[in-house]
Amino acid sequence: MNEYHVSLQPESLMTHMKAICKGIGPRPSASEKEKQAADYVEKTVRQFGITNIERQLFKTQNSPGWIEIPCLMAGLFGIAFAMVGGLWGKWIGSILLLSSALVFQRFLFVIPPFFNKLITRWSSQNVIVKVPAANQAQRTIYLAGHLDSQKQRFQFPPSPFWMMKIQTSLTVVAGIIGSILLLVDILSNHPTSLYWLALLGFLYLYGLLSLIYDETQPHVEGANDNATAISVLLAMAQALRDQPLQTTDVVLLFTGSEEAGCTGMESYLKQYSPSKENTFWIDIEMVGTGNLCYITRHGVSYLSTYLPHPDMVAFAEQTAHKNPHLRVTGKDMVIIEEVANLWKRDYKAICIAGYNTDGVLPNWHRLSDNLSNIEPATLSRAAFYVWMLMQEIDRSNSS
Repeated sequence: MNEYHVSLQPESLMTHMKAICKGIGPRPSASEKEKQAADYVEKTVRQFGITNIERQLFKTQNSPGWIEIPCLMAGLFGIAFAMVGGLWGKWIGSILLLSSALVFQRFLFVIPPFFNKLITRWSSQNVIVKVPAANQAQRTIYLAGHLDSQKQRFQFPPSPFWMMKIQTSLTVVAGIIGSILLLVDILSNHPTSLYWLALLGFLYLYGLLSLIYDETQPHVEGANDNATAISVLLAMAQALRDQPLQTTDVVLLFTGSEEAGCTGMESYLKQYSPSKENTFWIDIEMVGTGNLCYITRHGVSYLSTYLPHPDMVAFAEQTAHKNPHLRVTGKDMVIIEEVANLWKRDYKAICIAGYNTDGVLPNWHRLSDNLSNIEPATLSRAAFYVWMLMQEIDRSNSS
């Protein structure tokens, strides 16, 4: 595969990986280390001779715990009110349980909560790099990859991995069922069963303590999640400088605070409102080890499934079919990422990701997500595939 641009080769990609993972290290959302990653991106792109660079600043929370923990606390308070507060306590408990369930479900679609202004107290940034087409542009491709890395989290995902959809779904279902049972209790004037309230309270308490414990964990190096995306996007910048697409502008979007709730992408879409008619979005996640896929179904619960745009699935399928040596296939994945922001606005978006022999994201939110577990050949195959996918879109008549 030496016919591909030198920037897409393993050696070049690993140069960026080492600079990010070892030169900078873990990159918590809205932290100085995340800013250093943004600085590295901007400096490197300027060295390529690309000067159309913008940095977008925005406010964000620095952890998903700022949304998850209040949801479970609201549920616990609701149960406590229902147990000791009489009729009014049951009304308050029903409202709190339902509210906690609805806010948590919205969080699973990366929709900001109603109390968003209270928790967005930290500063983060997106780095936006634009590479024009060789000729008059007919469309724009957006390549997205996030700058930050997550803490080690034993609940996101839990071990075993298959429990994740059950666990996250239960958080929503428990709140809704609890709220309904309290309403039935109020309307039928029957005494509340302390047994089921105590059981529900135990589930909420277990979830809350587990989330608080996760907040005490160290941040991971974030080699696969998502230094791999940073390296691929930088490789694309260098390749496009020498070989721009014929009639397609490319925007390389390095997003901040994805791990805190995809707030970088959300901020970009709110401020710039890019067109939906002639834009194509490719999100890159964890492509440094194992097998490669384009994701055909997303979601971390049974109640928060979202899908890539069918036009992008068609492009991805065509590219995989024409390049069988890259060994990329379509696959449903348990994942939540920035395609969710794009899906709810009906943008044409798809995610390219990696998966291990168990069919799940490799080393997701674990300390094992470090440079020593990156496979340079896999990372290079991912870069080749993204390059060929862009060529496929550039050759199309779609808009």
